[in-house]
Amino acid sequence: MLSNVLLNKSGISFLLVGMSLLLTSACTTVPVETPTSTSSLDSKQTWQARQPELAAIKVWRLSGRVAVSQDESAWNLNLEWQQDGDEYEIILNGPFGAGKVKLIGNAYGVLLRDSDGQVFYADNAQTLLREHTGVNMPVEGLRYWIIGLTSPQQQKKPVLDEQGRLDYLEEANWQVRFKRYTDVSGMQLPNKVFILEPHSDIDVRLVVDNWKLGAF
Repeated sequence: MLSNVLLNKSGISFLLVGMSLLLTSACTTVPVETPTSTSSLDSKQTWQARQPELAAIKVWRLSGRVAVSQDESAWNLNLEWQQDGDEYEIILNGPFGAGKVKLIGNAYGVLLRDSDGQVFYADNAQTLLREHTGVNMPVEGLRYWIIGLTSPQQQKKPVLDEQGRLDYLEEANWQVRFKRYTDVSGMQLPNKVFILEPHSDIDVRLVVDNWKLGAF
């Protein structure tokens, strides 16, 4: 279980779990228009029914590719992500010295181990990743968006597609577009998500190649 390698509130030490990732293609930031909500009554009702089903997904794993750009910098990474409740392990492989970066976290904090074997700890995964790799992506929000849910911090109503799935949402300064879905064990889950933070010129594009739900 992931809980064997994570800190708890009383300060139990992290243990590192190895994972790997690889580099892929770059992305270019483009201006995006904010869609207006045209959700029908049927799609809203479908969305209301979908939310508890998606929220019940506690254990999942994915592998895919993520391209991140900000200003003149760009990173092309392979991604592996395992989630078990509040506990997660994220593996990135890209231009970080020799390559591999690992994030291991839970509700109380997150640990990063870089390609040189150095270990760093913080309360916030996005901040930790940015400070030690330069990559800026909303890890906390992605945990929910990647399974097609809004996060608990969501305030604005999302835009739905005709099938009652998330099509577009805004959270804090992030604009999230759900470009494509795929069937995973009878559930419609995103497999292409584009995320933009226009104030900081951050563009994150995630493509999921493989999904697995349940124990692994």
